[in-house]
Amino acid sequence: MELQFLLVGFACAVAGMLSFITFVKWREVQALSHWLPTPGKIISSRAEALEVRVSGVGPDSNDTTEIRNFPAITFEYKVGGKTFRGSRYSVKENLGNFEVAETLAQFPRGAEVTVFYNPADPSKAVIERTFPDGAFKFMAKLSAGLVIGTVVLVFSVGGVLEGIRPHLAKPQNLGAAALLLFMGLFVLRMGFAQKALARQAVQWPVAAGRIDASGLQTIRANGSYRWRTVFRSRIVYSYGVAGQHYSADRVAFGVSVTASLPGLVGGQARRYVEGSKVDVHYDPANPASAVLECRVRGLWLLWVCSVGFIGAAAWLVGLA
Repeated sequence: MELQFLLVGFACAVAGMLSFITFVKWREVQALSHWLPTPGKIISSRAEALEVRVSGVGPDSNDTTEIRNFPAITFEYKVGGKTFRGSRYSVKENLGNFEVAETLAQFPRGAEVTVFYNPADPSKAVIERTFPDGAFKFMAKLSAGLVIGTVVLVFSVGGVLEGIRPHLAKPQNLGAAALLLFMGLFVLRMGFAQKALARQAVQWPVAAGRIDASGLQTIRANGSYRWRTVFRSRIVYSYGVAGQHYSADRVAFGVSVTASLPGLVGGQARRYVEGSKVDVHYDPANPASAVLECRVRGLWLLWVCSVGFIGAAAWLVGLA
């Protein structure tokens, strides 16, 4: 019962965080509705590759970085006879590799646009000041659905567990076993999803690319008791699609392999020499997303972890 309430509490916390973020963004949109319009012009429209920090997960969690592509839109406008330039084209957030081609097509260089500027500070301006219709309602429904769905799932599953408890050799371990079973099924699903994505990538279009950087990246990893230094291969490549220039650093799908000894992860850097030509598989629906090798790195580890979790669950309740 404690585990059930813990899961429901976690769902409520996540829903609360989503609701808070939605409220903050709604307040911002409301404030922008009072900004004044003025004619403007797009003077630069291109894809820009930026290094984004990504937090790792697990006992050896670490902070690594990856290359993501963003729309870089620069526009010019005049207020009171003074010329300003802005680069925040929309109130919507972009985490990278999302609708890059669509945004650049929507705001091509030289296009005439309406710019909305802050009358209290004309240097602050946007081109899009609204969210898609129904976006806030969707976030509210998502938050409510998360809590309601979790309550229904947890207590319905709890009823099933209570029904099978008398038939188990070690019923006192049922709660821990259920958690391990869930983790095993989650890892198994993640493995199948990665495998399906790699299979799709084989059918993706291929663009000519170039290795811009190849070597090892030094990372400070947070171990169980102290920080330690680990290494991973870092391959950065560039490619072009429909006149736009993109960069990426994903060699294969799956986990990023790190090691304490540089020699254990230096194979990729030796295979992809800086300046060499490569074939880049890119997602036709999202050209900013690409990969060099249509395979899942470390897939066997996911299978092993999944079997280990499920086997441990069976052992805890006396089924193995």
